[in-house]
Amino acid sequence: MIERYQLLNEPGRTICIFEKNGKYFGHILKDRTDKAPAKLVFETQKYDSLDALKSEYPAKDEKS
Repeated sequence: MIERYQLLNEPGRTICIFEKNGKYFGHILKDRTDKAPAKLVFETQKYDSLDALKSEYPAKDEKS
């Protein structure tokens, strides 16, 4: 895993970014709650650059 951060436009969701064969993709996770563990919601398409992925799925704050 390269990076992990909260998504700006989707409260309660986190993205974990991975790289494989020069392509970048992310797993969108529904955050864990008191009653349920974190769950994989979906995998993003593959992007040629990390910046392209991050522009499609922006961080909640600019510290990411």
